[in-house]
Amino acid sequence: MTVEPIGYIVILLGVLASYHSSRMAVATLCLAMLFGAAAAFQLPSLGGNSIQPSHLMLFFVLISVCLRPRVLDAALKSIAYPSTGFWFAAYIIFSIISAFFLPRIFAGATLVYSSARDASSTMSTVASPLQPGSSNFTLSVYMFGDLICFAIVAGLARLGQARFVAQALIATAAACFGFAIIDIVGFFTNQSQLLDIIRNANYTMHTGETIGGFKRIVGSFPEASTYGAVALAFFSFTLLLWLERFPGRWAGATALCLGATVLFCTSTAAYVAGLLIVSLVILFSLKQLVSGRAGASHASFLIMTLLLVPCTIVGLMLVPDAWAALTDLANATFADKLDSQSGEERTAWNTLALISFIDTGTFGAGLGTVRTSSFLAALLSNLGILGTLLFALFLYKLLSAASASAYQDRQQNIIGVAALFASISQIISATIAGSSTDLGLLFSITAGLAAGCMTAALPETATSPFAANRQASEASPSFMKTPMLPGL
Repeated sequence: MTVEPIGYIVILLGVLASYHSSRMAVATLCLAMLFGAAAAFQLPSLGGNSIQPSHLMLFFVLISVCLRPRVLDAALKSIAYPSTGFWFAAYIIFSIISAFFLPRIFAGATLVYSSARDASSTMSTVASPLQPGSSNFTLSVYMFGDLICFAIVAGLARLGQARFVAQALIATAAACFGFAIIDIVGFFTNQSQLLDIIRNANYTMHTGETIGGFKRIVGSFPEASTYGAVALAFFSFTLLLWLERFPGRWAGATALCLGATVLFCTSTAAYVAGLLIVSLVILFSLKQLVSGRAGASHASFLIMTLLLVPCTIVGLMLVPDAWAALTDLANATFADKLDSQSGEERTAWNTLALISFIDTGTFGAGLGTVRTSSFLAALLSNLGILGTLLFALFLYKLLSAASASAYQDRQQNIIGVAALFASISQIISATIAGSSTDLGLLFSITAGLAAGCMTAALPETATSPFAANRQASEASPSFMKTPMLPGL
């Protein structure tokens, strides 16, 4: 195992944040998620896998929560039956169990494109007989981390910390836009090495590619599709906060800036998912308008999307050079995508994945066994019918909680709806171009935030250290005075 320089930085920040408070540790985790092309640790013995800064930071978040009994209790309650989190926990636990049993039960039963890396840290491009691999273990660890992250964020939301988590996500969204600007400026000024320090993971980096004359925006991630999915999730979150008049200063501006980068990121998945998300937001705004709960922001959004955007498109058609550039980009990202080598490879992955789903009797090949290019294909081929139904049930419970709106606090509802839309955007993006069943820590944070906001708050008793001294919960704990840290 090799510790990278960024790993030492994350360790230092993790120690300081976890000592300060659990919510500060979660805020640091949100920022760490942006470093998708970075490696805190290199693990040559595990097929060249890397530990990302976000997963290293999650370890310190867990320590912080374990030292604070009330937060730990809230996290555990957030995944207890019959809460929404229980079904997410069931989905994760089943996934981990499948990783250790199904690849051995169905070994050699079908051909698959494996998710495991070889000694040179690359994935095979040739189908091979189904067999256990290192990716079964690594993805199990990642999925378990997703569950921990979900439970902690949901627990904090139920303890009244949803606003702080929302503000942390807004700050992270702004930082995501900042990395995109650095990436673009570095490319056109031949200073792309500016981000080399956070591009040290064992991934293939597509940082200097162009399509139709447009630079493929990758920001702090290894490729445009990953950046597009993350930026779209943050765009959805900040847009809904602005529409619902969340008392935050930067939500609207951040949504506008991220929307622009998504528009020019050249990711097919981001374009399709973005179109679907904007359509859902339009329907949501129309619903709010009909019910009388819409404000000026909803009206402005509807005017912009239903009137100004079509007028802008017509205006661009009158400028031949601009229209030609946009049509070339559209052809490259849509019309010509399936005929490209990447499109043919992804089609082959999904086709063979669905064949393996049938060959394994619809039980699936086990978590991390089959590589795909669609989250739905990954669910079916890796986890089978049962795993797919568990995730569908979790999503149904999350949507049901949103429609019920049991929580009385309007601000909590606003944050919950915004987090729900961000979660849906990630599911759509992954369904179009996801390579595995792991939706990542950002999904766990937004889904956990949505579940926590849409669940009744935990009661604060007079004997609770949290209720007795709310200010003390925000302060740095003292290890000399108490063996366990009562604050958040």
